[in-house]
Amino acid sequence: MSVLRKRDRQIAFRVSEDEYRALQIACLESGSRSISDLAREAVRGVAGVGSQAPFARRTDPGPTSLTGRVGRIEEVLERLMEDLHEIKKRLAPSANSA
Repeated sequence: MSVLRKRDRQIAFRVSEDEYRALQIACLESGSRSISDLAREAVRGVAGVGSQAPFARRTDPGPTSLTGRVGRIEEVLERLMEDLHEIKKRLAPSANSA
């Protein structure tokens, strides 16, 4: 799949909170870059375009899957660190005034 291919059509649908969490987990397990990429591959499988089997999951924990997981973990850790720094900034003035 070419990342540089222009995509000018959009499809949107709603999912429940549980479905969204399941999609996030499937995204991590499959090594997909995003839920959009995961959904795109799933739809291609159902439509018979560019995929061998509907909803085919990668069973090979190859470098792409591992790289995707590590990348997601890094993103989450970065967000947590930013949140911790923000909390520290907010607490610092109140600690000094006591």
